[in-house]
Amino acid sequence: MNILGRVKKIPGGLLIVPMLIAAVINTAFPSLFQIGDPTTALFTSKGTMVLIGMILLVSGTQLNLSQLVTTLKRAGVLCVSRIMISVLIGWAFVHFFGIGGVGGVSAVAFIAVLTSSNPGLYLALMNSYGDEVDRAAFGILNLIAVPIIPVMILNSASGIGIDYASVIATLLPFLIGMLLGNLDSSIQKMFAPGTLILLPFLGTSFGSNIDLRVAFQSSLSGLLVTVLFLLLCMLPLIGIDRVVLRRPGYAAAATCSVAGLSMVVPSMAAGFDPAYEPYVKTAVAQIAFAVILTSIVVPYIARRLAKTGLSSIERD
Repeated sequence: MNILGRVKKIPGGLLIVPMLIAAVINTAFPSLFQIGDPTTALFTSKGTMVLIGMILLVSGTQLNLSQLVTTLKRAGVLCVSRIMISVLIGWAFVHFFGIGGVGGVSAVAFIAVLTSSNPGLYLALMNSYGDEVDRAAFGILNLIAVPIIPVMILNSASGIGIDYASVIATLLPFLIGMLLGNLDSSIQKMFAPGTLILLPFLGTSFGSNIDLRVAFQSSLSGLLVTVLFLLLCMLPLIGIDRVVLRRPGYAAAATCSVAGLSMVVPSMAAGFDPAYEPYVKTAVAQIAFAVILTSIVVPYIARRLAKTGLSSIERD
């Protein structure tokens, strides 16, 4: 019974399959994962940041200092471009449509999806299609995956600045791993399979926070916000990857999946500004739908770019 082999045939399957299974379980039996620790801590969002911290440390051990400049070049360009796209389009959306948005999509839902990135899915895809530099970019990608970024965009008029503590907290495990891996090659070898082991647990923690009934209740508006996200964010980013970095574009596409962590953005935004409160419930449902849809669509786009692009675009 080759379960693992079948799961690996699915792009990003090590994360996506556990996420969807957990979502089904959470929808049918919402109290099952809440039975108590250690089950709750291991299989729900309660342990998400612990898992992300572990993956950051493990991925840091795999980054050789000789690859650091190349990693910063690739990931830095994509991350800066992603932030610029999110800020400019996010501000334009609020300017033209207000916080109520358009087509049933509020500003808080649109900007939460627009800025979202699922580093776990990115890493799963890079394990299949990328090289060591692509995988090392996981640490940098986590810097733009924190929910404070969309909240900062939504509340920029209120003067909210950069949360430097969150930036440092995200970088520290990665830097510790990088230090250990470069000081001792045996540590690097020991942690080499670590990300593959941790990805299914991360997928489960994302899925255990998704209620499929709520997600599909907003399927039409959720589909709209997802399509807008892919057109306004993914397409320009793939173009930058291909034209500026001279890469096939699969890494750029892999950064454009919506993370389950983004479902906390509406509540965070409402905490800073009560004006967003009426849109929280609908926004969470739309984001959940976008999480599911992009987790299915993005891996196939990344796979296609990896297969068709590598032969025509010169590698670095």
